[in-house]
Amino acid sequence: MALDPKVDWASVQAMMDAYGAQFDTSGVARIYAVGSGIPSTCNDAITDQPILAELTFASDAFGACSGAGVITAGTITADSSANAGGVASFARYFKTGGTVCGFQGLCALTSGGDFNIATSLTIALGANVSCSAATITMLRE
Repeated sequence: MALDPKVDWASVQAMMDAYGAQFDTSGVARIYAVGSGIPSTCNDAITDQPILAELTFASDAFGACSGAGVITAGTITADSSANAGGVASFARYFKTGGTVCGFQGLCALTSGGDFNIATSLTIALGANVSCSAATITMLRE
């Protein structure tokens, strides 16, 4: 038997609000270069994808879920000295404590990605790396 679940929108919003709270207090976003490829899931091991930068979420990492099923990060502290040089490809959002990946998405320049870098996708070693917006979206039919 095929499955075709439906969840009411108020429940989706409540789930997204609870999900976003997992990144409060020491949550971080790590920006990676592509290496041999983007991992299929946020549970897949990082192999040769170097960490370019690490940015810190505010203590209340994500705001309330919008009607479109999107949670948007509040203030994100820039990384004042990038760990490595390369082209930003994807980001992982690590839950409180920074050890468990809770989300993986694509990087973009200023808009259109899950994690939007403010200045350039090409990051130089030691460069300041800042974020213009970071979101998590729950897809809906």
